[in-house]
Amino acid sequence: MATAGESKPISIQGVGKVFVSATGERVEALSPTTFDIAAGEFISLVGPSGCGKSTLLSILAGLLDASSGEALIDGVPIRGPAIDRGMVFQSYALFPWLNVIGNVEFGLERMGLDKRERREIAMNYLTSVGLKDFASKQVNELSGGMKQRVAIARAFATKPSTILMDEPFGALDALTRRSLQKQLLAVWEEHRKTVVFVTHSVPEAIALSDRVVVMTARPGSIKSVINIDLEHPRDASSDAFRDYERQIYGDLDAELAKTFALEGQVAS
Repeated sequence: MATAGESKPISIQGVGKVFVSATGERVEALSPTTFDIAAGEFISLVGPSGCGKSTLLSILAGLLDASSGEALIDGVPIRGPAIDRGMVFQSYALFPWLNVIGNVEFGLERMGLDKRERREIAMNYLTSVGLKDFASKQVNELSGGMKQRVAIARAFATKPSTILMDEPFGALDALTRRSLQKQLLAVWEEHRKTVVFVTHSVPEAIALSDRVVVMTARPGSIKSVINIDLEHPRDASSDAFRDYERQIYGDLDAELAKTFALEGQVAS
């Protein structure tokens, strides 16, 4: 079993989720799903909207209970949120009453570290994402890309085994998104945490991941798992990169057609 701070494997065993409305209507968001993620592996989940990507991520975070099956980290069932799992959201989720370094120190303070130690750790991670000179700034003084860099630094600072990321770059412009992809990859390569990354961008998934998991239309299940056998940094204009794009888009196109059909639309 891994020690504190080391990356850990994830095992998803028949995990499904059914939501029940106040009127008793049942909506199956995620079919029973099974797959394993190795310690230190970077996995991306892609699929049509509503296919259960974020639902699965929330179950791994301990924010939702599975309706069936169970998810385990290093053989231990997930029973609610834990400091050992860092989470990065699309909406930044920073604390506006804290300055930049206060946000990065938040989890460290919960861990009981003294002020000197948590300040040193927080500054190291702010330096790694290029925000050393912004430590004393308030979060409302930062751009969207800078806020997300703070969120990434905060997620890694507590040295969790696992980082869960839900469309973290989805709201950013293309140039900022590209820059943050490179910074995230650099931090991941240095610390080798287990990462589960939800995205709607196929090129982003290929650029970052060891494996890309393609999910079906709702109720979501795994349609295919593609190993990305390319060295970093990856050239998005290369023939090999484009081959992976065609393969993944081919899998997704059929699922998008199903999604449109479910919504009563005609796929164009």
